Amino acid sequence: MSVSLLRTGEGISDIYNRHVNTVYRIALTILNNIPEAEDAAQTVFMKLITSAKSFECDEHLKAWLIVTTQNICKDYLKSWWRKKRVSMETVEEQEDIPASLNGEVWSVISNLNERYKLPVYLHYYEGYKTEEIALMLGINHATIRTRLKTARAKLRLILEEGDYELE
Repeated sequence: MSVSLLRTGEGISDIYNRHVNTVYRIALTILNNIPEAEDAAQTVFMKLITSAKSFECDEHLKAWLIVTTQNICKDYLKSWWRKKRVSMETVEEQEDIPASLNGEVWSVISNLNERYKLPVYLHYYEGYKTEEIALMLGINHATIRTRLKTARAKLRLILEEGDYELE
């Protein structure tokens, strides 16, 4: 049975408060830029407000927010204005990084290839199972497991050798 999403100010406010950190962290993971991550998070919630989509449960809503965030971030990454601008800062140089994304391991994770970063974040920081991540990202669950295994091996190698720079 499908439950219609309450689109009142109070309903949206409640949804926003419950999911804004997840949406923002995913955007930051993909974009590596705080202002762009904030813009992407805002865009996701504006899309939710204007959408007529109904959700079966809170997990369905959260999955929709994650997939929408990923798609909006991909659009940001391929936009013409992003390619033409000069990068003034990197995530490591920016202030106000969320505490859960500020640390030795995260600084190494943020330098991984894009195909590994989001599955690592969703699995280890958000607690999703590989099957759930596969459904969200539209990728085979075996591929997600392989990417997680490869990411762990890369992280282990980098952290053991100390081939990384920290602030």
